[in-house]
Amino acid sequence: MKLLSTLLLATLAALAVYSARRRIVFALKTGAVVYIVLLFARLLLSAGSMGERWEDLVWPVFFILVGWTILWRVSTTYEERRSKSIRSASEAGRRGRRFR
Repeated sequence: MKLLSTLLLATLAALAVYSARRRIVFALKTGAVVYIVLLFARLLLSAGSMGERWEDLVWPVFFILVGWTILWRVSTTYEERRSKSIRSASEAGRRGRRFR
């Protein structure tokens, strides 16, 4: 039940941002950040003594770091490809203008 209520709160935050800004990507990013913050806040509040429950914190952090690493690698690869294609397209335009 905690997972669904956390998801509901994050969705409500995203809808509030979307209704205020009318930017879907910004609203989705805000909802994702709210969801992660609420997950960890609830985890810390329910932990009581963290000495006995480190495994409750280690696995979510591990999976988030793995996901972040994968997304970082994909985004940097995409950015490098995009900059190469933009650079080659602009060079082709320059060559065409020079010979006219």
